[in-house]
Amino acid sequence: MADKSWMLNPKAIRHAKECIHIIKENEGLRLKLSQPDFLQVLHEYVDKLNIRELNQAYSELIAMAGVGNLIHNMPAKAVVAQAIGDNSSPRHHEMIEAANGQSYPKYRNGLRFKGVDRGLPSYG
Repeated sequence: MADKSWMLNPKAIRHAKECIHIIKENEGLRLKLSQPDFLQVLHEYVDKLNIRELNQAYSELIAMAGVGNLIHNMPAKAVVAQAIGDNSSPRHHEMIEAANGQSYPKYRNGLRFKGVDRGLPSYG
């Protein structure tokens, strides 16, 4: 289970909400703090969007949440791929376009994309 003790810090929540706001403005998708994999999904959007303000807010959040928590909760293959800079895996780049016009990774955490539920991708 993910350590969510960072959610007790009002400054961390402020940075998380700033990230949520920036993603909503740019992608039209509202992430929720209650998502079990919130930091993982947020990390994926930070990588995908490469927006300075989002990068800054995310850096502040991770400084409070602890980089170890993020790395610990990422799937092992993703951590290794990031550590060595290997994005050549064909599964890494496969995307699926949902009915809402948004594209989502075909696989996340070893699970396959099932659809979109309330604006959030569902994997199983």
